[in-house]
Amino acid sequence: MIDLNQHSPKTLDELVQCCQDAMTAASLLACGLAYYQPHGIDLVSYHGDSTGAPAILYRYEATDAETPRWHSQFLDVETLRESPVEAIARQQVLPVYWSAVSKEARLTRDERAYMDRLLGRYPNDGISLKVHGPGGDSAVVGLGFAAKQARLSSIALYKLLCAAQIAHLRYCALAESQSPRDLGLSPREIEVLEWIATGKSNGVIAEILGISPHTVDTIVRRIFAKLDVNDRTTAAIRGLGAGLLRRPKDKAP
Repeated sequence: MIDLNQHSPKTLDELVQCCQDAMTAASLLACGLAYYQPHGIDLVSYHGDSTGAPAILYRYEATDAETPRWHSQFLDVETLRESPVEAIARQQVLPVYWSAVSKEARLTRDERAYMDRLLGRYPNDGISLKVHGPGGDSAVVGLGFAAKQARLSSIALYKLLCAAQIAHLRYCALAESQSPRDLGLSPREIEVLEWIATGKSNGVIAEILGISPHTVDTIVRRIFAKLDVNDRTTAAIRGLGAGLLRRPKDKAP
């Protein structure tokens, strides 16, 4: 769960200041989520352009009446290969609606099935948009609507686009200012962290790397200790912010 008690930007000016003050990827993430929620967004996903970057989804849920929280989860990399949304969003200047993507005549059968599942799970619709960074370091951000609504005004769309762009540029700056050595991870630990970020279990990672599950368990514990985290998603966020998960990765066997 992601607690946003320390972050409450409601305007773009406040978001800029919050992002500028953020010194870690986790605090930057909190700034963005805190901005989106009061603007009618209860789902945020991030898809880095490089195949080594994780695809992570955050959903705003009320675990009880008093303490709603953003919950994070990895998106299955193999399933995302069927998604047409990110490819189409990368070709557009303005955000694209998921419902509009589902009506594209050029979709394959697998892509159409993916869109049916997406809109079945998130019937309130949403948008995806491309954000740009230095050196072509782009990504696609998905934003799901908390309630069914008419199409957003151009101003509202531009505000959401600006918010995502502001956060992405700050993320790029944070990643540029850090290196793998800053966190003290060995090459093997970075390799395991990359597979963690794609949603692979310890058992699957052991098979991919040709080592024992016990060895992977030990490496994961060392990663958690060095990154000062307690779960896999937070470890991926920390690694993402340090630029550890940016290089392309070969497809798993």
